[in-house]
Amino acid sequence: MFLLFALITIIGALAMSQQKNVIVAGLCMVLTFLGVAGLFLMLSNPVAAALQVIVYSGAIMVLVLFTIMLLNSHEEEPAIQSRPIQRWVGALLIAVFGAFAFRIVMGSKALVDINTLADANTAVRPMEAMNLAKVGEEIFRHYLLGFEIVGLLLLAAMVGAVALTKKEL
Repeated sequence: MFLLFALITIIGALAMSQQKNVIVAGLCMVLTFLGVAGLFLMLSNPVAAALQVIVYSGAIMVLVLFTIMLLNSHEEEPAIQSRPIQRWVGALLIAVFGAFAFRIVMGSKALVDINTLADANTAVRPMEAMNLAKVGEEIFRHYLLGFEIVGLLLLAAMVGAVALTKKEL
């Protein structure tokens, strides 16, 4: 199952990056978000999976696609000349950053702890499933200030969106 959801996520991301049409790229992003939701389900976190589907695949992508359709009144101009050096530099940077990320992951303390537990032939305790009570407790006990700031930022964004789209207030 992990390979299936990982392939859905990777294929959606690659398809999104290769699309010339912005609307199709947005729909490929929805596919990527759905793959990530499946990965959250595999991590025994149905709350995060549901939030991924509802918030990202639903609300954010509707907002992004609506904004693209609202503001994209003209087609993009084709590139005057191809720039092969940018492709090679981009590929080189991807390889360097990928090797750097791989090195960080392989040297992480969490991976060393997992390998130590596996080598000791001890049973690894499965993670507890996340539920809404735990999410609410964490948000309102430990992250209340951040939660309120995000709410104010979303309110300011909505007021700004209305101010930008309305001609006469």
